[in-house]
Order: sequence, then structure tokens, then C-alpha cells
Amino acid sequence: MEINRRDFITKVSAIAALSVLPSSFVAAMGNEKVEKAKPKYPTLKCDVVVVGAGPGGVPAAIAAARQGAKVILLEEDNMPGGAPVDMYVPFICGGPRVGVFQEMIQVLNAKHTIGGLMCAAPVVGVKLKTSGNRNQVTGVRIMRNGDYQDIDAAVTIDATGNGLIADMAGCEYMFGSEAKSDYNEPVGIEVADGKVQPCTWMLISERIKRNAILPIDKLKGSSAVEDNLNRWVKADDKEDMIRRDAGIYLHWGRTVYCKDTREPLLLAQAQQEALERLQENLEIWHEAGYAVHLAPKLGVREVRRIKGEYVLTANDLIAGTMHDDVIAHAHYSFDVWGMKIPEEMKHIGPYGIPYRSILPTKTEGLLTAGRIISATRIAHSSLRVQPICSNIGMAAGTAAAMSALNQTGLRSIDIKQLQDRLASMGLFDGLKKK
Repeated sequence: MEINRRDFITKVSAIAALSVLPSSFVAAMGNEKVEKAKPKYPTLKCDVVVVGAGPGGVPAAIAAARQGAKVILLEEDNMPGGAPVDMYVPFICGGPRVGVFQEMIQVLNAKHTIGGLMCAAPVVGVKLKTSGNRNQVTGVRIMRNGDYQDIDAAVTIDATGNGLIADMAGCEYMFGSEAKSDYNEPVGIEVADGKVQPCTWMLISERIKRNAILPIDKLKGSSAVEDNLNRWVKADDKEDMIRRDAGIYLHWGRTVYCKDTREPLLLAQAQQEALERLQENLEIWHEAGYAVHLAPKLGVREVRRIKGEYVLTANDLIAGTMHDDVIAHAHYSFDVWGMKIPEEMKHIGPYGIPYRSILPTKTEGLLTAGRIISATRIAHSSLRVQPICSNIGMAAGTAAAMSALNQTGLRSIDIKQLQDRLASMGLFDGLKKK
């Protein structure tokens, strides 16, 4: 049977969309059964378990290990990397680029233009004890080769990007847009609507025919940068683009709204919608002599924000507040996709991430790292980028190791000592360079 390109894309769209279903979501659906099941594999014990090997999780694991902690880093996918690998988000926004993140960038730039690590190990449950008025997280349960394995840890770090571990632990979280009056912010919407930022399916186009030219003037809704990620490609720049002749480009494929990014089926539907809207462009790329590499997963900007001892707000960012318990520096503009921010408010200077914002309320033994920390949606739109997520992860890993090795609660660690350790690792050097 003969199938043309458009029919083929249509027929596979539903199957491709299912790639957004994280195995941890699927495995966790039968949570009661999971909790009662007897694991086949022996329990592993460590000081710190980090869930999520992305921009926040990898630095967290490295930082904890460098403090002398025994660390296990878990990743549900078949390889580490998180958003840069899964969603093709190598474009580095914000800063400062310091600590472990700077080390990683230096290594990558030297080779490329663009504890124990367990991959394909989705977390399907969280181990809990009741301790006074708080839940005590004592580890996690993972799926391994179709069976279960428990990991006991003094401290667990949720660096998943979606806050699933904290949710499993019963932590309170924020989701979607608040009203600006909720936290007395000067920017935002008048009435909370619960909407999250839209999702974008990233892709790479690569020339496969000699002398092929990227048809940037014909592509609809697909902005692009060249392979060195330092130069935007625009339709009115086509002649200069032809002269540079890069031959490979990163594209913001199609942007779509997902009503609830916590729900895997709704994410799958959003990805299918994005693919359908891409079809016309796919034909254009194909006719022009370009192959297209779609990111394995739809790019999700916002899911849960775990409620912490302190909620970081737009006011903190605008004022450049450095709290007494600051554990990371950050600087990036407000970048709320789907919401207009006044130009005079959009660009902000350096500000601090407080330790209290990575401490979930009414929970012990758990820290958050990356874009899921305690912040309003407006503040989150600035701190969600990779360098800042990495700095938060590095701080969380260091704090986790201090807690585990000193056998003290996360709320009892010496903040000044934590800050001194982070400073010695260069985590606060970003402001000195500005």
C-alpha cells in the first residue's frame, strides 16, 4: 500500500504523542499496589538520593558527592540530561554561570558545538514516616526491569522538573497563575485562572541535500538559531544566512497550550496538536532538502511549584533581595510565555534564592531543586532557566550532604556554614564578574 508523506505523519502522530508519557506517571497509577508489593531487588542505602538527572539534579548529585556523601542519582529516561536532551533546550538563558554548571559548559564547549547513576529507573513511590506534624521522607521505590527496588536515604532531592516526588510525599504545591493580589505583586493577572505557560516542541533541521538553503521565509511560527546558538535566523536576514551557510538549525517548532501539564494524557494530546500544526512546515523542510529531528519530548515550561517555608515573589526579584539564608544568585528577566509584562518591569537585576524556598512545608528529609522550588508563577518565569536551576541544585546537594553526614535535620543545618561552602565552590562568584 502506498502512503504519501502527509498521510504517514498523520497516522503516526497519535503514536508519537505517547512519547510524552513518563514511565514514572504510568507506573505510579497503581500506587496502592506498588506500596504493598515486595521488592525483588535488595534495598540500597545511601546518604542522598537525587531524583532527576537534569540541569538541577546532576549538579545536586555532584555537589553532595564532593561533600563526602554517598549519592544515588536516578533518571527515568534511558540517558541523563533532562531538558537539553529530552526537549532540545540547549539555549542557555540567565545566569550566573558558576560552579558545577560552568564546569559542565567548559567540558562541553571543548568537545562540542552545541556516585552511581541509574537510568531507566522511574520512581514509583516515596517512603514515608510520620514525625510529629511532618512527613519524614526516608527514600524512594523505583521500577527496575519490571520489578521494584527500594532506596533508603537520609535526604531525598526532588529535581524532577515536575515535582512528582514531592507530590507523592504529600507536599502542598502551587499550580498555574495566581492573582497578583495573592502575593501583592505589581504585575500579573487580576483573577487567578490556574493556567500554566504553553509548551513548545523543539526540533533541529539539518541539510541533507548539497547546496540546500533553509526556507526560513516560508516556515510558519518556527523561529530558529544557528548551530552555535549565538545567532538568530530571521526571514529578513535570509541573504546573510545563506552567506553564513550553517546547514543546521535549532527551531522552536510549535507552541501549544496544555490545560494541565500534570496529566500525561493531556500532554500527549498537546504533543499531537503540535505535530499536526507542524505538518505544513515538515513538507517545506522536506522539499527544501532538510531532515528534521524532533525532540523526544514536548518542552514543558511549568508544572508544580512546591510550597516551601518561603514563597519567592516578583517583589523579591524586582528589589534584588538577598535574604539572610541566600544559597544561590540569579539574574534573568521575567519570561512568562502567554502573559504580557510591562517593558519597564520585564528586565530585573540579580536576586537571591533563599534556602527556605527549597524546604517543603510540613516535610522533613526532602529538598527541592530546579524550577519546582517555592515561587509565584511570575518569579518562576525567571528562575526556571538552566544556569539558575543548576545553582539551586548545587546548593541543595551541598545542604543535603551536610544534613546526612552530620545526622541533623534539614532545618537544623548551619546556614552560615552552608553559605561558606557554597562560596568556596564559586557559587557566589557570578555577581563579582558583573
